[in-house]
Amino acid sequence: MRRIGMAVLGLTIIVSPLSAQRSALREVGNRGSLGANVVVAQPLGSFRNTGNVAAGIAVWGVTSGGTLALRVDGGWMLYDSQNQGYGISTISQIGTLGAGPQVTLGQGALRFYGFATVGGSLFWSSVNSSCGCNSNYFLDGHFTTTTSAGGGVLLGLSRGRTPIAIDLGVRGVRHDRVKYVPAGGFTQNADGSFSAQQVETPVEQRVFQVGIAIGLR
Repeated sequence: MRRIGMAVLGLTIIVSPLSAQRSALREVGNRGSLGANVVVAQPLGSFRNTGNVAAGIAVWGVTSGGTLALRVDGGWMLYDSQNQGYGISTISQIGTLGAGPQVTLGQGALRFYGFATVGGSLFWSSVNSSCGCNSNYFLDGHFTTTTSAGGGVLLGLSRGRTPIAIDLGVRGVRHDRVKYVPAGGFTQNADGSFSAQQVETPVEQRVFQVGIAIGLR
């Protein structure tokens, strides 16, 4: 993933001088875009032994419709959910927020992009009761820093006043060493309370995304 990040940053440096030359080709008033994605994350490294395939949502925005822009994105994933019976469930989740450069190549209905971001993430787990028959509620959360790099393609659907495109992409994500509850790490005690195992490792994922991008003008 480090090689991907270096490649994206290198591409940013190379393309930056060209952005001014291409300004005449940009659509007047294009102020960037917003998007929302469904994401599925494959566990990598040591996280393959302690986590499951995760699913969630992500939202993002870029500040310019040109070649070089600032990307800000955030997401939420559920990497473990267990039904413990009697209306009680345990869930473990990851929330992320990051920002960094994005390079977009191409015009019109087919555009390719690459990006790298740096930010933070929160791992937290809880026990929830849907029936109101158990008041026990366990919450544990830990912050860490996160880096990611990836790319994708935008397939235009419309080019009207509000252009819309399908967003298909993949990224590598690394959460620095963090303490979290592994998948299946909750144990119910004889008195009905819960105990949680904890592990501390880096967390690496390969995240696939599909969604919609909406242009701003």
